[in-house]
Amino acid sequence: MDNLDFRLFTTVVFAAIFGVFAVYHLLSYLILRHKILLYYFILILGLTLHWSLSFFINNSFDDAIAKFADKASLTTAMLTTFGLLMFTKNYLNITRKEYHKLSKIYKSFIIIVVSLPVLHLANTLFTGIVWFNDAIVILAAITSMASILLNIFSGFWLFSAQKFNKYYLYSYAPILLAALLYISAWFLKRQFSFNADPIILTSSILVTLQLILFSLLLGYKFKSLEDENMKIQLDANQKLTSEVDRQTKNLQIANNSLEIQNEELERTNKLKNKLFSLITHDVRSPLNNISVIIAMIEEQIQDDEMKQIFEKLKGEISDKIDMVNELLQWSYSQLEGIKPNKKRCDLSEVFTTVKNEFERMVEDKDIDIELDISCSEIVTDENILKVILRNLISNAIKFSNKGQKILLWSQQDSGHIEMGVKDFGVGMDSSRFNLTTHSDKPQSTRGTFGEKGTGFGLLIIKDFVEMLGGEIICESQINEGTNFILRFKSELQEHALDSKA
Repeated sequence: MDNLDFRLFTTVVFAAIFGVFAVYHLLSYLILRHKILLYYFILILGLTLHWSLSFFINNSFDDAIAKFADKASLTTAMLTTFGLLMFTKNYLNITRKEYHKLSKIYKSFIIIVVSLPVLHLANTLFTGIVWFNDAIVILAAITSMASILLNIFSGFWLFSAQKFNKYYLYSYAPILLAALLYISAWFLKRQFSFNADPIILTSSILVTLQLILFSLLLGYKFKSLEDENMKIQLDANQKLTSEVDRQTKNLQIANNSLEIQNEELERTNKLKNKLFSLITHDVRSPLNNISVIIAMIEEQIQDDEMKQIFEKLKGEISDKIDMVNELLQWSYSQLEGIKPNKKRCDLSEVFTTVKNEFERMVEDKDIDIELDISCSEIVTDENILKVILRNLISNAIKFSNKGQKILLWSQQDSGHIEMGVKDFGVGMDSSRFNLTTHSDKPQSTRGTFGEKGTGFGLLIIKDFVEMLGGEIICESQINEGTNFILRFKSELQEHALDSKA
């Protein structure tokens, strides 16, 4: 086979090989839509066109065709260089954000690679300056070699940046050797006449090997990307599951908090209802007393006209008592919300104030209220405590006989503050207290002077004591009296311990 036939054979064979690679990667890009496949296609397309041009340059074609092919070889060489630069930049992830300087160098090379064919074409069509054309051709050859070296430098610099970068550098050897052989032969061919066919054949084989290695490299990279995407997806799913679990727990916590708030609201609603009931109860008691006084006065009046007036007044008072009783019953289930306002209270002052409110009642029954204060301070809601004590004292007076005494007392031990109202009257069965405080329908009882009660007092007192954080204890024996004990945690001591800590 002579030189012409050998050159023709190698040109056709390797151009066909390159063309197959180009079509394959073009189809891959159209399916997968990864830019790296597009840049690799441009690289192989440039090689295919560049190798095909030698078929027209070195064979017996028209001089015009050969001349056109020779002029076009610079464009195909720059197309190949452009594809190689873009492929390397994309494969090594050379971004402006992470590798600003290196990205800038690549941008400069790409501008030069794109500009040289444009200048070459413009000079050929318009000016035809021979030396300028030769300068562009030499600059293109230098740019191609510099691009090869730039890619090698990038491979060394980013060798450990990503998993597959080192494989890029290993697989780059064939194209580096091919470029050195091809460009060196091109320069020498311009100065000396010799048979460059073996060098071209070797370069063709090396380029083919390079294409195979790059194709394998792309396959491994895509597999790595797929595995990485799978891992990212799994991590995302795991994070999503964790987030769902976290949100579910937050919802459960919020739901529990809402349930607690609802329970608290329900409890405070009941307490406010009972507070209103207790206020109404306190209003009803004086009205009953007034009714008794009117009845006593009525018995002493002899004048018929005055008797009619007092009879009418007694009826009006009775109507008001009935109205208050109805309001008491209604308010017990209608009003909502109450919250204690706790502060430091002087028990001596509280006991004295409550005692003074019952001066008239104790005088009528010749009862003495004594104070026994061993603990002088407590942290609680003073107004509610007064309401509790007021009702306990009222009950103690009601169920005490004439001439007896009532003891209003307080004491403190290591963990509790206790206070209470103790009488020495008729007493009661302790089971009756439990029945009264656990029933929604309080039982009415009469005092030693026939005083009538609604039974709401003890029921409401129990709830208010619990609202203040305490408990009520009833110690009672029939005909020996009753001692109502209010027991609270010693909050003063707890606050003192907290401040020391």
